[in-house]
Amino acid sequence: MKTEKIVLSFIATFLGLLVAAAAFYFFSTKPNPPSRTKVITFSSPTPSPSPSILLTLSQPKDEDVVNKKNITVSGKTRTDAVITILTNGIESVISPSDTGDFSTQITLSNDQNIIEVIAISADGETQSIKKTVTFSEEEF
Repeated sequence: MKTEKIVLSFIATFLGLLVAAAAFYFFSTKPNPPSRTKVITFSSPTPSPSPSILLTLSQPKDEDVVNKKNITVSGKTRTDAVITILTNGIESVISPSDTGDFSTQITLSNDQNIIEVIAISADGETQSIKKTVTFSEEEF
């Protein structure tokens, strides 16, 4: 009697697996109707064009700590550009030399100063750089 139950259990398990495999095969190979199929397309973003105006700053360095109130702001840009330097609510406008170099003196306030240098070309393109300079009278 025990042997018959074991044999019947194996036969029932085998038939159950066979029916499950057949059902899985028929339902997985059935094509989806076109209305239920979604097509996902990815488009790569187009990069924004880089400005043709060049602006580099050689002085001051970002996060500099200085012990002088007057510092030099210098760099290079296109020869047809106008340079605007903003710091502490004061705006300075200068023109670069024939080689594109520019340099000017600015006065810092106590503690942290944010210096923004903006180059504006003749065709209206702009490029800006921000530097943070801290004035401190303490010796390091």
